[in-house]
Amino acid sequence: MQREQRIEISQAGLQLAIQEIKDDMFDTPACDYTVAKLLSHCGRFNEAEQLIDTMLLRWGSSPDVVALVEKGYATIDAMSVPIETAFKSTASA
Repeated sequence: MQREQRIEISQAGLQLAIQEIKDDMFDTPACDYTVAKLLSHCGRFNEAEQLIDTMLLRWGSSPDVVALVEKGYATIDAMSVPIETAFKSTASA
């Protein structure tokens, strides 16, 4: 299984990327999920979790939103595992 790597990005670059996502996807649950995923990739797990936390309040509890929230938490959990730990667990398997 190939593991996604966290990326380093400047604050300005991150804000630009988030604005591009919002411009392309408009204001939707999928947009919020995508921004949270980007934040996770950048190691900003608290910000990503805050965004995912607000999705149900903002968008309601339709099956699509609930699925994105669950997927968002899974992404945060997977990305927040230290890379060294992930390599150890795959090497011993």
